[in-house]
Amino acid sequence: MSLGNVADSATLGNGSARSVTLFDGDQLVRSVAIGSGEIRSHVTLEESASMNGGSVRADPMGAWWLALMQGTMPSAGLFRRPDEKLVLRVADLFSGIGGFLVGTGQLAVEAGAEQRCELAVDIDADALEVHRRNHGTRRTVAASVTSLVDYRIRGSGTDAEFVYPPEILDDGLSSGCEDIDLLTAGPPCQGHSNLNNRSRRTDRRNLLYLDVPAFAVACRARSVAIENVTSVVHDGADVVATATALLIANGYEVTEGVLAADEMGWPQTRRRHFLIARRFDAPGRSGPIPLAEVRDMLAQERARSVEWAICGGQSLSDDPAMHDFPEFTEVTRERIAWLFDNDEHDLALAERPECHQEGTSYGAVYGRMHGDRPAPTITTGFMTPGRGRFVHPTERRTLTAAEAARLQGFPDSYFFRPSPDTTPTRAQLAKWIGDAVAAPLGYAAALSALVPALAARAS
Repeated sequence: MSLGNVADSATLGNGSARSVTLFDGDQLVRSVAIGSGEIRSHVTLEESASMNGGSVRADPMGAWWLALMQGTMPSAGLFRRPDEKLVLRVADLFSGIGGFLVGTGQLAVEAGAEQRCELAVDIDADALEVHRRNHGTRRTVAASVTSLVDYRIRGSGTDAEFVYPPEILDDGLSSGCEDIDLLTAGPPCQGHSNLNNRSRRTDRRNLLYLDVPAFAVACRARSVAIENVTSVVHDGADVVATATALLIANGYEVTEGVLAADEMGWPQTRRRHFLIARRFDAPGRSGPIPLAEVRDMLAQERARSVEWAICGGQSLSDDPAMHDFPEFTEVTRERIAWLFDNDEHDLALAERPECHQEGTSYGAVYGRMHGDRPAPTITTGFMTPGRGRFVHPTERRTLTAAEAARLQGFPDSYFFRPSPDTTPTRAQLAKWIGDAVAAPLGYAAALSALVPALAARAS
Protein backbone atom coordinates (compact mmCIF):
# COMPACT_ATOMS: atom_id res chain seq x y z
CA MET A 1 0.00 0.00 0.00
CA SER A 2 1.50 3.32 -1.04
CA LEU A 3 1.83 6.08 1.51
CA GLY A 4 -0.04 8.43 -0.79
CA ASN A 5 -3.21 6.39 -0.42
CA VAL A 6 -3.60 7.22 3.27
CA ALA A 7 -2.83 10.95 3.31
CA ASP A 8 -6.27 12.50 2.96
CA SER A 9 -7.56 12.13 6.51
CA ALA A 10 -4.43 13.45 8.28
CA THR A 11 -4.82 16.18 10.89
CA LEU A 12 -2.00 18.58 11.68
CA GLY A 13 -1.39 19.63 15.22
CA ASN A 14 -1.43 23.45 14.96
CA GLY A 15 1.05 23.58 17.83
CA SER A 16 0.16 20.23 19.42
CA ALA A 17 3.08 18.28 17.94
CA ARG A 18 5.41 16.63 20.44
CA SER A 19 8.13 14.00 20.62
CA VAL A 20 8.82 11.84 23.68
CA THR A 21 11.35 9.06 24.31
CA LEU A 22 11.19 7.19 27.63
CA PHE A 23 11.56 3.84 29.31
CA ASP A 24 8.44 1.77 29.91
CA GLY A 25 9.50 -1.26 31.88
CA ASP A 26 12.10 -3.07 29.77
CA GLN A 27 11.22 -1.15 26.62
CA LEU A 28 12.62 2.08 25.29
CA VAL A 29 9.63 3.80 23.68
CA ARG A 30 9.60 6.68 21.21
CA SER A 31 6.40 8.55 20.46
CA VAL A 32 5.96 11.31 17.89
CA ALA A 33 2.49 12.82 18.14
CA ILE A 34 0.99 15.29 15.69
CA GLY A 35 -2.56 16.38 16.39
CA SER A 36 -4.69 13.25 16.60
CA GLY A 37 -1.99 11.01 15.07
CA GLU A 38 0.81 9.21 16.88
CA ILE A 39 3.85 7.35 15.55
CA ARG A 40 4.95 4.96 18.28
CA SER A 41 7.84 2.49 18.24
CA HIS A 42 10.13 0.74 20.69
CA VAL A 43 13.32 -1.23 21.33
CA THR A 44 13.93 -3.44 24.34
CA LEU A 45 16.44 -2.44 26.99
CA GLU A 46 18.47 -5.60 26.36
CA GLU A 47 18.87 -4.70 22.68
CA SER A 48 20.04 -1.17 23.40
CA ALA A 49 23.81 -0.97 23.83
CA SER A 50 25.29 0.49 26.99
CA MET A 51 25.94 4.22 26.77
CA ASN A 52 29.43 5.65 26.94
CA GLY A 53 29.89 7.85 29.98
CA GLY A 54 26.66 7.28 31.84
CA SER A 55 23.51 5.34 32.55
CA VAL A 56 21.33 4.34 29.62
CA ARG A 57 18.19 5.19 31.57
CA ALA A 58 19.46 8.69 32.36
CA ASP A 59 19.34 9.62 28.67
CA PRO A 60 16.54 7.79 26.82
CA MET A 61 16.92 9.79 23.60
CA GLY A 62 20.67 9.16 23.55
CA ALA A 63 20.05 5.47 24.18
CA TRP A 64 17.59 5.44 21.26
CA TRP A 65 20.13 6.95 18.87
CA LEU A 66 22.92 4.62 19.98
CA ALA A 67 20.67 1.60 19.55
CA LEU A 68 19.89 2.62 15.96
CA MET A 69 23.52 3.30 15.08
CA GLN A 70 24.61 0.03 16.61
CA GLY A 71 22.13 -1.96 14.56
CA THR A 72 18.93 -2.33 16.58
CA MET A 73 15.86 -1.63 14.48
CA PRO A 74 12.79 -0.44 16.38
CA SER A 75 9.52 -2.31 16.31
CA ALA A 76 6.54 -0.23 15.29
CA GLY A 77 3.50 0.20 17.48
CA LEU A 78 -0.21 -0.16 16.80
CA PHE A 79 -1.82 0.76 13.48
CA ARG A 80 -5.33 1.00 12.18
CA ARG A 81 -4.71 -1.67 9.53
CA PRO A 82 -1.89 -3.96 10.69
CA ASP A 83 -2.63 -6.36 7.83
CA GLU A 84 -1.56 -3.76 5.26
CA LYS A 85 2.09 -3.21 4.33
CA LEU A 86 2.85 0.49 4.11
CA VAL A 87 5.48 1.39 1.51
CA LEU A 88 7.29 4.74 1.38
CA ARG A 89 8.48 5.19 -2.22
CA VAL A 90 11.38 7.62 -2.54
CA ALA A 91 13.65 9.01 -5.24
CA ASP A 92 17.00 10.57 -4.36
CA LEU A 93 18.65 13.25 -6.54
CA PHE A 94 22.27 14.39 -6.10
CA SER A 95 22.18 11.37 -3.86
CA GLY A 96 25.79 10.63 -2.99
CA ILE A 97 25.88 7.41 -1.00
CA GLY A 98 22.37 7.86 0.42
CA GLY A 99 22.88 9.72 3.69
CA PHE A 100 19.57 11.57 3.32
CA LEU A 101 17.74 8.23 3.23
CA VAL A 102 19.26 7.11 6.54
CA GLY A 103 17.18 9.76 8.31
CA THR A 104 14.05 9.33 6.20
CA GLY A 105 14.33 5.57 6.60
CA GLN A 106 14.45 5.91 10.37
CA LEU A 107 11.14 7.75 10.31
CA ALA A 108 9.67 5.13 7.98
CA VAL A 109 10.67 2.27 10.30
CA GLU A 110 9.24 4.04 13.33
CA ALA A 111 5.95 4.38 11.46
CA GLY A 112 5.92 0.72 10.46
CA ALA A 113 6.67 1.45 6.81
CA GLU A 114 9.12 0.01 4.31
CA GLN A 115 11.24 2.65 2.60
CA ARG A 116 11.71 1.67 -1.03
CA CYS A 117 14.14 3.70 -3.09
CA GLU A 118 13.01 3.67 -6.71
CA LEU A 119 15.76 5.92 -8.10
CA ALA A 120 19.08 7.49 -7.15
CA VAL A 121 20.87 9.97 -9.43
CA ASP A 122 24.43 11.20 -9.03
CA ILE A 123 27.46 11.76 -11.26
CA ASP A 124 29.56 9.51 -8.97
CA ALA A 125 29.07 5.91 -10.10
CA ASP A 126 30.91 4.44 -7.10
CA ALA A 127 28.74 6.43 -4.70
CA LEU A 128 25.66 5.05 -6.44
CA GLU A 129 26.90 1.49 -5.90
CA VAL A 130 27.25 2.23 -2.18
CA HIS A 131 23.73 3.68 -2.28
CA ARG A 132 22.35 0.56 -3.97
CA ARG A 133 24.05 -1.83 -1.53
CA ASN A 134 22.66 -0.05 1.53
CA HIS A 135 19.20 0.95 0.35
CA GLY A 136 18.34 -1.73 -2.21
CA THR A 137 17.95 1.06 -4.77
CA ARG A 138 15.99 -0.24 -7.74
CA ARG A 139 17.55 2.02 -10.35
CA THR A 140 20.67 4.18 -10.30
CA VAL A 141 21.62 6.71 -12.97
CA ALA A 142 25.17 8.04 -13.12
CA ALA A 143 24.42 11.33 -14.83
CA SER A 144 23.68 14.97 -14.19
CA VAL A 145 20.12 15.57 -13.02
CA THR A 146 19.99 18.41 -15.56
CA SER A 147 20.37 15.91 -18.41
CA LEU A 148 17.31 13.93 -17.28
CA VAL A 149 14.62 16.61 -17.20
CA ASP A 150 13.58 19.12 -19.88
CA TYR A 151 12.49 22.47 -18.50
CA ARG A 152 12.89 26.18 -18.97
CA ILE A 153 12.25 28.94 -16.43
CA ARG A 154 11.08 32.47 -17.11
CA GLY A 155 11.88 35.08 -14.44
CA SER A 156 13.32 34.53 -10.97
CA GLY A 157 12.29 34.76 -7.34
CA THR A 158 8.58 35.19 -6.76
CA ASP A 159 8.06 35.96 -10.47
CA ALA A 160 9.50 32.64 -11.68
CA GLU A 161 7.45 30.26 -13.77
CA PHE A 162 8.04 27.30 -16.06
CA VAL A 163 7.79 28.24 -19.74
CA TYR A 164 6.27 24.82 -20.42
CA PRO A 165 5.54 21.80 -18.19
CA PRO A 166 8.78 20.04 -17.18
CA GLU A 167 9.23 16.57 -18.64
CA ILE A 168 11.49 13.66 -17.73
CA LEU A 169 13.27 12.77 -20.95
CA ASP A 170 13.57 9.00 -20.48
CA ASP A 171 10.19 7.22 -20.70
CA GLY A 172 11.39 4.31 -18.60
CA LEU A 173 12.70 6.65 -15.94
CA SER A 174 9.46 8.61 -15.97
CA SER A 175 7.31 5.52 -15.48
CA GLY A 176 9.54 4.32 -12.66
CA CYS A 177 9.08 7.61 -10.83
CA GLU A 178 5.29 7.54 -10.86
CA ASP A 179 3.62 7.54 -7.44
CA ILE A 180 6.72 8.83 -5.58
CA ASP A 181 5.93 9.73 -1.98
CA LEU A 182 9.11 11.69 -1.31
CA LEU A 183 11.74 13.23 -3.58
CA THR A 184 14.93 14.03 -1.66
CA ALA A 185 17.81 16.11 -3.00
CA GLY A 186 21.08 17.61 -1.81
CA PRO A 187 22.26 19.75 -4.73
CA PRO A 188 25.96 20.75 -4.74
CA CYS A 189 26.59 23.29 -2.01
CA GLN A 190 30.13 24.41 -2.85
CA GLY A 191 28.88 27.35 -4.91
CA HIS A 192 26.80 28.64 -1.99
CA SER A 193 29.32 27.98 0.78
CA ASN A 194 30.81 30.86 2.72
CA LEU A 195 34.15 29.06 2.36
CA ASN A 196 34.02 29.68 -1.39
CA ASN A 197 35.60 33.11 -1.76
CA ARG A 198 35.95 32.95 -5.55
CA SER A 199 32.49 32.39 -7.04
CA ARG A 200 30.15 32.47 -4.05
CA ARG A 201 26.60 33.64 -4.93
CA THR A 202 27.33 33.49 -8.71
CA ASP A 203 28.66 29.97 -9.18
CA ARG A 204 26.84 28.26 -12.07
CA ARG A 205 26.52 25.11 -9.99
CA ASN A 206 24.03 27.02 -7.83
CA LEU A 207 21.44 26.73 -10.60
CA LEU A 208 21.42 22.94 -10.20
CA TYR A 209 19.12 23.59 -7.24
CA LEU A 210 16.36 24.35 -9.76
CA ASP A 211 16.61 20.88 -11.29
CA VAL A 212 14.79 19.62 -8.21
CA PRO A 213 11.45 21.45 -8.51
CA ALA A 214 11.50 20.71 -12.25
CA PHE A 215 11.98 16.98 -11.59
CA ALA A 216 9.37 17.02 -8.82
CA VAL A 217 6.74 18.65 -11.03
CA ALA A 218 7.58 16.35 -13.94
CA CYS A 219 7.06 13.18 -11.89
CA ARG A 220 4.32 14.65 -9.67
CA ALA A 221 6.12 13.72 -6.47
CA ARG A 222 3.79 13.99 -3.49
CA SER A 223 6.42 15.66 -1.33
CA VAL A 224 9.88 17.16 -1.76
CA ALA A 225 12.80 17.79 0.60
CA ILE A 226 15.82 19.83 -0.55
CA GLU A 227 18.90 20.31 1.65
CA ASN A 228 21.72 22.81 1.30
CA VAL A 229 24.04 25.08 3.27
CA THR A 230 22.39 27.93 5.16
CA SER A 231 23.89 30.56 2.85
CA VAL A 232 21.87 29.22 -0.09
CA VAL A 233 19.26 31.89 0.68
CA HIS A 234 21.78 34.57 -0.35
CA ASP A 235 22.42 33.12 -3.79
CA GLY A 236 22.67 35.69 -6.56
CA ALA A 237 20.10 33.86 -8.69
CA ASP A 238 17.68 33.65 -5.74
CA VAL A 239 17.29 29.89 -6.20
CA VAL A 240 15.33 29.24 -2.99
CA ALA A 241 12.68 31.85 -3.76
CA THR A 242 12.60 30.70 -7.38
CA ALA A 243 12.13 27.06 -6.42
CA THR A 244 9.43 28.05 -3.94
CA ALA A 245 7.51 30.01 -6.57
CA LEU A 246 7.76 27.17 -9.09
CA LEU A 247 6.47 24.62 -6.60
CA ILE A 248 3.62 26.79 -5.35
CA ALA A 249 2.52 27.52 -8.92
CA ASN A 250 2.35 23.79 -9.55
CA GLY A 251 0.18 22.84 -6.61
CA TYR A 252 2.55 22.54 -3.65
CA GLU A 253 2.60 24.15 -0.24
CA VAL A 254 6.10 25.03 0.94
CA THR A 255 7.90 25.55 4.24
CA GLU A 256 11.58 26.42 4.50
CA GLY A 257 14.13 27.24 7.15
CA VAL A 258 17.26 26.13 8.98
CA LEU A 259 17.54 22.96 11.05
CA ALA A 260 20.44 22.55 13.52
CA ALA A 261 21.54 19.08 14.56
CA ASP A 262 22.91 20.14 17.94
CA GLU A 263 19.60 21.81 18.84
CA MET A 264 18.07 18.34 18.50
CA GLY A 265 20.68 17.03 20.94
CA TRP A 266 22.95 15.58 18.26
CA PRO A 267 26.75 15.72 18.86
CA GLN A 268 27.52 17.91 15.83
CA THR A 269 26.90 21.63 15.26
CA ARG A 270 25.68 21.09 11.71
CA ARG A 271 23.17 23.64 10.40
CA ARG A 272 21.46 23.19 7.05
CA HIS A 273 18.71 24.92 5.11
CA PHE A 274 15.76 22.81 4.06
CA LEU A 275 12.95 23.52 1.64
CA ILE A 276 10.03 21.13 2.18
CA ALA A 277 7.03 20.95 -0.16
CA ARG A 278 3.89 18.85 -0.24
CA ARG A 279 1.47 18.69 -3.12
CA PHE A 280 -2.14 19.72 -2.70
CA ASP A 281 -4.13 17.65 -5.18
CA ALA A 282 -7.22 16.68 -3.21
CA PRO A 283 -9.60 18.57 -0.89
CA GLY A 284 -8.55 18.51 2.74
CA ARG A 285 -5.02 17.26 2.15
CA SER A 286 -2.58 19.00 4.50
CA GLY A 287 0.69 20.63 3.53
CA PRO A 288 4.04 20.02 5.25
CA ILE A 289 4.36 20.60 8.95
CA PRO A 290 6.16 23.96 9.39
CA LEU A 291 9.88 23.56 10.06
CA ALA A 292 9.60 25.87 13.07
CA GLU A 293 7.18 23.37 14.61
CA VAL A 294 9.50 20.48 13.76
CA ARG A 295 12.37 22.30 15.49
CA ASP A 296 10.26 22.77 18.60
CA MET A 297 9.07 19.17 18.50
CA LEU A 298 12.57 17.68 18.33
CA ALA A 299 14.39 20.21 20.52
CA GLN A 300 16.62 18.85 23.29
CA GLU A 301 17.91 20.71 26.33
CA ARG A 302 21.53 19.87 25.55
CA ALA A 303 23.64 18.49 22.77
CA ARG A 304 25.56 15.28 23.31
CA SER A 305 29.33 15.28 23.05
CA VAL A 306 32.04 13.92 20.78
CA GLU A 307 33.01 11.61 23.65
CA TRP A 308 29.46 10.23 23.79
CA ALA A 309 29.53 9.46 20.07
CA ILE A 310 32.97 8.03 19.34
CA CYS A 311 35.07 7.57 22.49
CA GLY A 312 35.09 5.03 25.29
CA GLY A 313 36.03 1.94 23.30
CA GLN A 314 32.96 1.83 21.05
CA SER A 315 33.55 -0.53 18.16
CA LEU A 316 31.99 1.55 15.36
CA SER A 317 32.36 0.03 11.86
CA ASP A 318 33.99 -3.39 11.47
CA ASP A 319 35.54 -2.44 8.09
CA PRO A 320 39.31 -1.88 8.55
CA ALA A 321 39.34 0.72 5.77
CA MET A 322 37.03 2.89 7.87
CA HIS A 323 39.65 3.15 10.63
CA ASP A 324 42.49 4.38 8.46
CA PHE A 325 43.86 7.91 8.60
CA PRO A 326 46.54 9.63 6.53
CA GLU A 327 50.25 9.79 7.18
CA PHE A 328 50.99 13.36 8.24
CA THR A 329 53.97 15.46 7.32
CA GLU A 330 56.52 16.15 10.01
CA VAL A 331 55.23 19.73 10.33
CA THR A 332 51.65 18.54 10.80
CA ARG A 333 52.74 15.98 13.41
CA GLU A 334 54.53 18.74 15.30
CA ARG A 335 51.43 20.93 15.25
CA ILE A 336 49.24 18.11 16.55
CA ALA A 337 51.83 17.32 19.23
CA TRP A 338 51.86 20.97 20.32
CA LEU A 339 48.12 20.85 21.00
CA PHE A 340 48.46 17.85 23.30
CA ASP A 341 51.75 18.85 24.93
CA ASN A 342 50.25 22.21 25.87
CA ASP A 343 46.75 20.89 26.63
CA GLU A 344 45.29 23.29 24.06
CA HIS A 345 42.51 23.03 21.51
CA ASP A 346 43.52 25.99 19.33
CA LEU A 347 46.92 26.16 17.67
CA ALA A 348 48.94 29.22 18.67
CA LEU A 349 49.45 31.75 15.88
CA ALA A 350 53.20 31.21 16.04
CA GLU A 351 52.68 27.52 15.27
CA ARG A 352 50.47 28.15 12.26
CA PRO A 353 51.59 28.50 8.64
CA GLU A 354 53.00 31.94 7.88
CA CYS A 355 49.88 32.94 5.96
CA HIS A 356 47.84 32.51 9.17
CA GLN A 357 50.23 34.10 11.65
CA GLU A 358 48.76 37.59 11.32
CA GLY A 359 45.44 36.30 12.51
CA THR A 360 42.73 34.51 10.55
CA SER A 361 38.97 34.28 10.29
CA TYR A 362 39.36 30.48 10.23
CA GLY A 363 40.56 30.06 13.79
CA ALA A 364 39.44 26.43 14.05
CA VAL A 365 41.94 25.13 11.48
CA TYR A 366 44.57 22.82 13.00
CA GLY A 367 42.30 22.72 16.03
CA ARG A 368 41.68 19.84 18.41
CA MET A 369 38.11 18.79 19.09
CA HIS A 370 36.64 19.21 22.57
CA GLY A 371 35.62 15.82 23.89
CA ASP A 372 32.91 17.27 26.11
CA ARG A 373 31.26 19.35 23.36
CA PRO A 374 29.51 18.59 20.09
CA ALA A 375 31.75 18.20 17.05
CA PRO A 376 31.98 21.04 14.58
CA THR A 377 30.33 20.54 11.20
CA ILE A 378 31.82 17.45 9.58
CA THR A 379 33.06 18.45 6.12
CA THR A 380 34.95 16.69 3.36
CA GLY A 381 38.16 17.88 5.05
CA PHE A 382 37.75 15.89 8.28
CA MET A 383 41.01 13.97 7.68
CA THR A 384 43.01 17.18 7.11
CA PRO A 385 43.99 19.30 10.15
CA GLY A 386 44.41 22.40 7.99
CA ARG A 387 40.74 22.33 6.95
CA GLY A 388 39.05 22.58 10.32
CA ARG A 389 38.93 21.45 13.94
CA PHE A 390 39.33 17.76 13.14
CA VAL A 391 42.12 16.56 15.46
CA HIS A 392 40.78 13.80 17.71
CA PRO A 393 40.12 14.96 21.29
CA THR A 394 42.29 12.30 22.96
CA GLU A 395 44.48 10.79 20.21
CA ARG A 396 47.20 12.47 18.13
CA ARG A 397 45.49 12.17 14.79
CA THR A 398 42.49 13.37 12.85
CA LEU A 399 39.13 11.64 12.76
CA THR A 400 38.80 8.34 10.97
CA ALA A 401 36.05 7.70 8.43
CA ALA A 402 34.29 5.46 10.98
CA GLU A 403 34.23 8.26 13.56
CA ALA A 404 33.04 10.86 11.06
CA ALA A 405 30.33 8.48 9.85
CA ARG A 406 29.11 7.99 13.43
CA LEU A 407 29.01 11.77 13.93
CA GLN A 408 26.91 12.01 10.75
CA GLY A 409 24.49 9.39 12.07
CA PHE A 410 25.31 6.52 9.73
CA PRO A 411 24.70 3.12 11.36
CA ASP A 412 27.90 1.21 12.08
CA SER A 413 26.77 -1.49 9.63
CA TYR A 414 26.62 0.94 6.67
CA PHE A 415 28.66 -0.57 3.84
CA PHE A 416 30.95 2.09 2.34
CA ARG A 417 32.44 -0.10 -0.41
CA PRO A 418 31.13 -0.03 -4.01
CA SER A 419 31.73 -3.80 -4.03
CA PRO A 420 33.06 -6.27 -1.45
CA ASP A 421 36.44 -6.36 -3.22
CA THR A 422 36.78 -2.61 -3.76
CA THR A 423 38.43 -0.51 -1.07
CA PRO A 424 37.43 3.14 -1.32
CA THR A 425 40.13 5.75 -1.17
CA ARG A 426 40.38 8.11 1.77
CA ALA A 427 39.41 10.95 -0.58
CA GLN A 428 36.24 9.09 -1.58
CA LEU A 429 35.28 8.35 2.02
CA ALA A 430 35.92 11.96 3.03
CA LYS A 431 33.71 13.28 0.24
CA TRP A 432 30.94 10.72 0.69
CA ILE A 433 30.69 11.18 4.46
CA GLY A 434 31.35 14.93 4.59
CA ASP A 435 28.78 15.73 1.90
CA ALA A 436 26.05 13.54 3.42
CA VAL A 437 22.88 14.79 5.10
CA ALA A 438 23.22 14.05 8.81
CA ALA A 439 20.64 11.46 9.86
CA PRO A 440 18.83 13.62 12.48
CA LEU A 441 18.37 16.36 9.89
CA GLY A 442 17.04 13.91 7.31
CA TYR A 443 14.64 12.56 9.94
CA ALA A 444 13.37 16.07 10.73
CA ALA A 445 12.92 16.89 7.05
CA ALA A 446 10.97 13.68 6.49
CA LEU A 447 8.80 14.42 9.49
CA SER A 448 7.86 17.76 7.97
CA ALA A 449 7.22 16.34 4.50
CA LEU A 450 5.43 13.11 5.41
CA VAL A 451 3.53 13.86 8.60
CA PRO A 452 0.09 14.12 6.95
CA ALA A 453 0.36 10.57 5.61
CA LEU A 454 2.18 9.09 8.61
CA ALA A 455 -0.18 10.65 11.16
CA ALA A 456 -3.16 9.26 9.29
CA ARG A 457 -1.59 5.81 9.05
CA ALA A 458 -0.48 5.64 12.67
CA SER A 459 -3.54 7.16 14.32
